[in-house]
Amino acid sequence: MENYVIGLDLGTSSVRAFLTCLDKAGGYVAGSDYDVIIPEPGHAEQDPAAWYHKAAEVVRMVVQQSNISPEKIIAISFSGQMHGLVALDERKQPVMNAVLWLDQRSEDAIADIYGKLGTEAIKQNTQNRVSPGFLLASLYWLKLNKNDLYQRIAHVMLPKDYIKFRLSDRITTDFSDAAGSLAFDNVTLKWAEPIIKGLGLREEIFPVCLPSTEVIGHISPDAAADFGLSERTLVVNGGADQCMQAIGNAVIKEGACASNIGTSALICAAASKPLYDPALRGNTFAHVLPDRWSVMAACLNGGSVLKWLSRSILRVEDYGAIDQLILNQKSRLNDLFFMPYLAGERTPYMNPRARGAYVGLTLHHDRADLARAAMEGVVFAMKDSLEVLKEMNVPCDYAVAAGGGARSDVWLQMQADIFEMDVYRSATKEQACLGAAITAAVGVGLFNNFEEACDVCVAPALEVFSPLEGNMAIYRQMYPIFKDLYTANSPIFDRISAMRH
Repeated sequence: MENYVIGLDLGTSSVRAFLTCLDKAGGYVAGSDYDVIIPEPGHAEQDPAAWYHKAAEVVRMVVQQSNISPEKIIAISFSGQMHGLVALDERKQPVMNAVLWLDQRSEDAIADIYGKLGTEAIKQNTQNRVSPGFLLASLYWLKLNKNDLYQRIAHVMLPKDYIKFRLSDRITTDFSDAAGSLAFDNVTLKWAEPIIKGLGLREEIFPVCLPSTEVIGHISPDAAADFGLSERTLVVNGGADQCMQAIGNAVIKEGACASNIGTSALICAAASKPLYDPALRGNTFAHVLPDRWSVMAACLNGGSVLKWLSRSILRVEDYGAIDQLILNQKSRLNDLFFMPYLAGERTPYMNPRARGAYVGLTLHHDRADLARAAMEGVVFAMKDSLEVLKEMNVPCDYAVAAGGGARSDVWLQMQADIFEMDVYRSATKEQACLGAAITAAVGVGLFNNFEEACDVCVAPALEVFSPLEGNMAIYRQMYPIFKDLYTANSPIFDRISAMRH
């Protein structure tokens, strides 16, 4: 009898479901988009109930596409956007919209966090820097600024945990997502009690933390009806999206790194111990993989830059059109730079006040130059992240490209040229969903471990983009200028930000 599993990926801009019997032939995919709610500048929210209804919609779609009996779907697991805060009251109803990872409202609250606890205590207890958009910062902001809402909170969780709760009636999280809350100790794999107590937060509102492969129950009757699944289907705990994308690309051994351009952009690698940058320019989080840690350096601006540029300025619809615009250019100018910090920046500057800018514009530049510079700016920012991992002695010998940016040949070649390493395009289109499906399969015992599962389930990369000598020479000249542009403009960013207050 064939055993089917579902991997559900709750992203920032869409939810996607992947139904598969776990072979390299693939499976059935469906997705549904949604927007970020921005009630005021610096705020970024989404409605958890809308996540649930969209998730139910896409799961019903893949079940209908497959024409498979729901009784054959033995498990479902989850990949989720990281860091965000979902808060429920005693009746397990949302207290407010979820606060997302790209929310910037907690900047002042973070200063208070460091004033209360000190940098060294935070470093020792979380191995990371507290940044806006992380659950800990958003929760503390609520305590300081919306105490009436804070007092109503009975449970907090990460975004994908809300979907899982609605399916199973259990509130849990996993090590990889808990780590991204910044209220978690990656060494002890427990909630960081000195941080939680030191800020006067209530420990009892934090969820039980279990391995990603833990089976937490069956789907409830109501959820089974909503999702078109059987009540016999098992719910497996799941994990953070970056870990799931790595698993879906078989980036599970040291030496490989994932280069992900989604809404944001990220360089991520697996390490066999909890290495972290002493300057806290990147992040070290517990992994979905046992006895592994995810060492990542995240840029807040990735595909969102191209989405903004294409909609607001270029008036084109997709990566293919932008690729063609650049490829059709008759001559290339290398004197235009784009600082891609449209939503502030994380690695390496940890500066929510950073802003975007074109520098070097002349009358000779055209639409293609604007597009090229924007794409280069994103990859230069990713190189900043890659350099942090190299300083930490995290092996990064080649990259596997993930996210929507992997659809762009131009962007992949830029990554190879700027990183000066081979970049592979994954044959898997739904890497995070596949990672979640693999996690479901390991959780219910279809495979003994992730290595065995990846060997069976992950297809080899389709193609490799190798660095070109001529392009590398150009980018070796451009990259130092890009870095200097941030240094020169950082004081200006502060002055611009101060104008809002």
